[in-house]
Amino acid sequence: MQNNRIWEQVAGFMQQLRCESLSEKSVVQMPGQKKIQEELEKAQVKGEELLKQMQEKERGIIQEWLEQLENNASVEAQQAYCQGYVDCILLLSGMGLLRPELMSEGILEHIRQ
Repeated sequence: MQNNRIWEQVAGFMQQLRCESLSEKSVVQMPGQKKIQEELEKAQVKGEELLKQMQEKERGIIQEWLEQLENNASVEAQQAYCQGYVDCILLLSGMGLLRPELMSEGILEHIRQ
């Protein structure tokens, strides 16, 4: 439980850091990302039109599913972001640029897992 609390605090800090210090130079754009976003927008328009034709119960089920997909994607993105930080910490530590004793034991133990 202690590890979860630590990582929730670290994740919150990183989210705040990421949102406050974005500049065009520091934003990573994946190859094909813009095209995928455009295709998603087109599919969303078609999907919303179809949802309007569905009965309320069916529409509710699909909307709940879409919300869960969005929630899952958000959590996966945050996990990947945190993993990048962990990888950087491990890289710096492996290069001898970051002393492991400066990090809390809880974080080190979580990284080892």
